Amino acid sequence: MNKIKNIFAFAIFTLLIYSCGDDNNVGITNPFADVNYEALAVSDNTSIENFLKTHYYDATSDDIKLIDAGQTAMFSQQETSIVDVTENGIAYKLYTYRTQVGVPVPVKESPTEMDSIFVNRKGFLLLENSISEDPFDSADRTWWSLAPTFGIQNIAPSPIKGWVKGFPIFKSGENKTDNGPITYVNPGKGYIFIPSGLAYPSINYQIGQNINYLFDQTLVFKVELLDIVEDTDHDNDGTPSI
Repeated sequence: MNKIKNIFAFAIFTLLIYSCGDDNNVGITNPFADVNYEALAVSDNTSIENFLKTHYYDATSDDIKLIDAGQTAMFSQQETSIVDVTENGIAYKLYTYRTQVGVPVPVKESPTEMDSIFVNRKGFLLLENSISEDPFDSADRTWWSLAPTFGIQNIAPSPIKGWVKGFPIFKSGENKTDNGPITYVNPGKGYIFIPSGLAYPSINYQIGQNINYLFDQTLVFKVELLDIVEDTDHDNDGTPSI
């Protein structure tokens, strides 16, 4: 009988430990639970539009500057494109500004959302009505897959949604490498203005996940599209993914 009582007591103890013990997320709340993402989308769009209406692109310095002498605003120029995107059930507007039209040789179409891209990039924050002085991200000659790759190793990673929707506006350049360092000429160049919902939205935050300082930030990427791989075979089955 004592043996049975001991077994029963041990079972109760084990149940209590299982119920109370090992959940590290107990008592942790979502710090983004009160974010109104539809309102944030409107605010982001207003910020981007205001920036484009008060700034111009200076081709001489290859830089964006505040209008001070009647220069034509970026917003009013044909180099600016607007892409409507719905993500997580919310409508966003993505803006691109082309500073150089790519001249791909051999002739290639603009990348699709199933192609791979070879790019130079610098990422900045859009703060009030200015771009952050220092980039939060910068790298040259990196491959990315515009199609989802789900973190699979040995495959080019997938970028944020703003890239997926923005890069098809650009054309790539020409690979002039000839037994030397990789060299491209006439790449497509410009800027991608990305609302927070198409960058690093906290709407995807999971309890226990580290807080990313880029959550819900409006981003600006200065990019160069060097090359694309059309009809990429992402799963290596011998058939293009598109």
